[in-house]
Amino acid sequence: MIVNPQLFNYRLIIGSLVVAVVVITTISYSSYSTLKASKTFIEQENKLVENELSEMISSYELMKFENNNISFQLEKTKTRINRILDSVKNLKPNASLISRYKKQLDELKDENVKVLAQINGVESKNNLLEQDVEGAKNEVERTTNTIKVLQAENSTLSETNLKLRKEVEEAKILAIADFKAVGVKRVTPKRVVDTRYARRAKQLHISFTLAANKFTDKGTKDLYIQILDPKSNIVADKGSVKFDEHLLIYTEKVSVDYNNKDIKVNSLIKADDNEILVRGTYFVSVYHDAVRLGDTTIELK
Repeated sequence: MIVNPQLFNYRLIIGSLVVAVVVITTISYSSYSTLKASKTFIEQENKLVENELSEMISSYELMKFENNNISFQLEKTKTRINRILDSVKNLKPNASLISRYKKQLDELKDENVKVLAQINGVESKNNLLEQDVEGAKNEVERTTNTIKVLQAENSTLSETNLKLRKEVEEAKILAIADFKAVGVKRVTPKRVVDTRYARRAKQLHISFTLAANKFTDKGTKDLYIQILDPKSNIVADKGSVKFDEHLLIYTEKVSVDYNNKDIKVNSLIKADDNEILVRGTYFVSVYHDAVRLGDTTIELK
């Protein structure tokens, strides 16, 4: 059999080309599949990074903290996350960028853990402080209630003391008994002769007993006798005396040495030369300081 060498060479070349095309096609398809899978993987990784960054931003948005330092750190971290998220969304992803983003994401996660730990520490301290404040408020409330009770008791005691002081002062007030007043016709060594007639009366006789009082201080007591005639004029005006805001015009001043026992007091009062005792009712009062100790009347016909 005769073989044409030239035809054999063509067949050999064509066979080699076919094999080469098949190999190249297989390699190209394999590379394409690998590239497509790699692109899909990169896109998925990019999406995961984007989602994680978005979730971190959302969690940071929910965080509200009064501590200025922590708030500043949170805001600073949130700004970094937003910048990285913008890059992830806007730049075409590749393996190098994804690797860098994931590294930055890990760093942000570590930073987030530290910030959250700091927040938890501060919140724990705040809780303790709130407990202390609540305890202090309760203590203040208890103290306030105690003060109110003490004030109420003190008010009661003050009222009681005031009442007692008032009662003691009232107990110190002098009192008189057997208070008598008559017109006098004449006076003998043995007795005072009284009269009921104005034309015969030359003087007025005042007598009373200054009663014993153990609560009153011993010593000289100035007693003031005031006599008003039927027209309310002072009989035998001896002047006036002032007790605080009160002015007393008196007829006679009698000083006695008081020793907490009954003392009999007598006083003969003569009208002034230009006065005439007329018919009618005479009003007689006895004062010590600004207190009227007693009063009586004389009826002259």
